[in-house]
This record gives sequence, structure tokens and C-alpha cells, in this order.
Amino acid sequence: MIQKARRSKTRKPAEPVELRLTLRYRFGEDEEETVTVMDDRRVPMVGSVFDYRDRILRGFTSGLVKAAATQPRVLRELAPLFDTLRRKRK
Repeated sequence: MIQKARRSKTRKPAEPVELRLTLRYRFGEDEEETVTVMDDRRVPMVGSVFDYRDRILRGFTSGLVKAAATQPRVLRELAPLFDTLRRKRK
């Protein structure tokens, strides 16, 4: 039986994937109730999403709170949540 020679495949290092991200929150039906947090921002994807999951979640949450702060109606809904969090911290 003749065995085939095994070729060792050398992998090229993975090139980073570049994304262009636009993030908008809609707080209602009207166009005026849409807040754009990011507009065509360059986001390089290097490594694993699992390695950066805390950082991604923190950025998403802070962006949502900043967008909500520009909408008075949404801010009224979030105010009780902030009070609850503040009480739990003490």
C-alpha cells in the first residue's frame, strides 16, 4: 500500500475585518424620534467577540443611555430604574 505524502498547509494569518457601523435608535414612529448614535463609524474586528464581550456590552449600554437622554419621554421611563440602581448600590 502506497501512502500519499501529507502536505503541511501553512495558514495565512487572518486579516482583520473592517466594519462600517451605523447605530440608530427609534423611540417612536416619527422620524424626529430617531437618534443616531454612530454614523458610518469604522469598527475593526480583531480577535474574538467572546474576548471583548464586556467591552461591547458596555459600549452598547452607554450608547443607549446617551440616546435615551436626548429623548425626554424615554428619560422619564428610565428615571425609576436609575433610582432603583442607586438604592441597591448603597
